[in-house]
Amino acid sequence: MDQLQIKDLEIFAYHGMFPSEKELGQKFVISAILSYDMTKAATDLDLTASVHYGELCQQWTTWFQETTEDLIETVAYKLVERTFETYSLVQEMKLELKKPWAPVHLPLDTCSVTIHRRKKRAFIALGSNMGDKQANLKQAIENMRARRIHILKESSVLTTEPWGGVDQDSFVNQVVEVETWLPAPVLLETLLAIESEMGRVREVHWGPRLIDLDLLFVEDQVLYTDDLILPHPYIAERLFVLESLQEIAPHFIHPTLKQPVRNLYNALKK
Repeated sequence: MDQLQIKDLEIFAYHGMFPSEKELGQKFVISAILSYDMTKAATDLDLTASVHYGELCQQWTTWFQETTEDLIETVAYKLVERTFETYSLVQEMKLELKKPWAPVHLPLDTCSVTIHRRKKRAFIALGSNMGDKQANLKQAIENMRARRIHILKESSVLTTEPWGGVDQDSFVNQVVEVETWLPAPVLLETLLAIESEMGRVREVHWGPRLIDLDLLFVEDQVLYTDDLILPHPYIAERLFVLESLQEIAPHFIHPTLKQPVRNLYNALKK
């Protein structure tokens, strides 16, 4: 992908663990590579399809100086976050933040941190069978937007019977396709936080729930940890999930089953 590179932007600011760093300040140096498609800007002279690097450098300076943080990791992360928020065309970003005047009493040229993030597409299943069910789905989607998870597509809302053998009210279910630069484990943590904020209480496994947010796919990632399995292990067994998926992404290839969603849906529907 095409890249814009900015190297060694110097900014004086007041970040650091020690009181003297926050009182006296010091120099920081930013370098970054931003990846996005430059075709439209280059061929049509379309400035909306480009990043104005002069404005971006001024924005970084303003953002950098408006707060004080203990850790340069925090500062670098926030710069990446704000850049993605401000420039939706940027698909990938690698930012290095140097601290050449670090209070290390040894021969040292500089210390630095580097944060590298890429936007990814993911699919999230939503379900509710308590209270105003459809309103719960809408609220969850708005909460995702508020957490800067960009909603790309929404499936229709389905009314489905409970899955998992627990006697309870029917569900409404939906799948959304999103774009996010959050790593998969952080995305899952964000979804769990939204569930908690909306009042979900986990009492019965597969039991009634105010809101349920399941991370189905994050592009073609395959992941197995104690906290997160990708792809979601029950996708091929849940007709209501596949029905919603095939509505908005029928040709998406399941990363481990190596079949498009529409094939999995048709096979389970028989």
